[in-house]
Amino acid sequence: FSANENGGGGDYNQSKTQQLPKHYQIKAQKLLDEIIGKSLEIVNDPLIHLPDDEAVVDEDEGCIRLFKNAPPGIVFDHVDEQPLRKRPRILPGREINEKSKKFRRRLESVVVNGKDIMAAARDKCQRSLSRLEAKDEAAKAAAKREEERVAQLKKIRGEKWLPCIAREMQLKR
Repeated sequence: FSANENGGGGDYNQSKTQQLPKHYQIKAQKLLDEIIGKSLEIVNDPLIHLPDDEAVVDEDEGCIRLFKNAPPGIVFDHVDEQPLRKRPRILPGREINEKSKKFRRRLESVVVNGKDIMAAARDKCQRSLSRLEAKDEAAKAAAKREEERVAQLKKIRGEKWLPCIAREMQLKR
């Protein structure tokens, strides 16, 4: 028998070895690429050189994988034998003048005032407490109205109807 006579068994084995990524894997990959594209800025700097021997990742090293069979994404760095001796130079996309109005506006847009946050938190806490108290009061008022209604019906009809109503109320719950 050939592979074609077995119903295309060869194609099945070939498709098992070369599985296409699933839809959720493609979406996750696109999302990660988008996040990395927005958050990382690639700078051409001739001072940074990566050795080629670290390019190959051993399975014994620690790494983070997005999925079980995915290639290693984040590889934990080894402890540097020669740590940096001076503060690293941060290379922004353009020159920053810290005294400019534009820089101050950008800084003020991300700076948070702690007092404002505490005041907002207190307001939210008071609102939630008042909502909770109102809910409890409404539940107590409803229970009180129900007790008054039952007491009124007791006066009118007597005690005989109570077991039937009690059974009905149990079934409703």
